[in-house]
Amino acid sequence: MKILSVVSTAAIAAILLHSGGRPALAKVVGPPEVAWKDMKFAQKRSYMKSAVMPKMKTVFQTFDGEKFKKFTCETCHGKDAADKKYKMPGGDIHPLPSTPEAFGAKMKTEPTWPKFTKFMSQEVEPAMGKLLDVPVFDPKAPVEGAFGCKKCHTLEDAKP
Repeated sequence: MKILSVVSTAAIAAILLHSGGRPALAKVVGPPEVAWKDMKFAQKRSYMKSAVMPKMKTVFQTFDGEKFKKFTCETCHGKDAADKKYKMPGGDIHPLPSTPEAFGAKMKTEPTWPKFTKFMSQEVEPAMGKLLDVPVFDPKAPVEGAFGCKKCHTLEDAKP
């Protein structure tokens, strides 16, 4: 019995040493291997943790390290993220105006809007589009499934 125990322990140790000291983990799949829309909840969760969170945390903290010092799932998905199974848009992210005219008015009257709009359009949307392997929304040539503002924000006149 002792010999069997020693052999089993040696076999496990050899496997752990060969794998860098930790047990082998299941491969994380994501776009483009599996389209985001076709992924199961567990696959999406794994991909978000291993690919999306590290990349987007860097993007947001590079933009404003103080405001986004604490960057978690709830940053984008909202405080009730787990309860809503991380469905987007996130309810805690402020709604955006629902018309181009109203958005333009906010750009003129809200001092932080130009800076945030530039950041979102030039950093966040392209990064998320790439991570999800979908095109970035272009109002001049809209494509179904493209990543844009409404993927994270509700509109003032709409319910999530």
